[in-house]
Amino acid sequence: MNERYYTEIIFALRKSKARQKILEYLISIYPSGSYASEIARRTGLRLNEVCGALNGSPNRYKKEISLVGLGIVKKEKKKNMFLYKVTTEGINIWNSLGT
Repeated sequence: MNERYYTEIIFALRKSKARQKILEYLISIYPSGSYASEIARRTGLRLNEVCGALNGSPNRYKKEISLVGLGIVKKEKKKNMFLYKVTTEGINIWNSLGT
């Protein structure tokens, strides 16, 4: 992984408690995934915060530094909903933070 990309991920995680909580939750259920509504319920975050942190939103979260945009969470379509799973890269980065 290149240093600039790694630094961008660390910055995005440190800037947002929502991103941290979501990533921590997804790691705790790895290798399973979860739907946005379930992530919101399990983390105590509002659904719009979860969706923004995962995918980006016009008002608060940039798409490029969303968890999916950074490549540390993957988004899979299951029927008419999306399932989110942490990637192995996401786990490695989280572990490197020492959290």
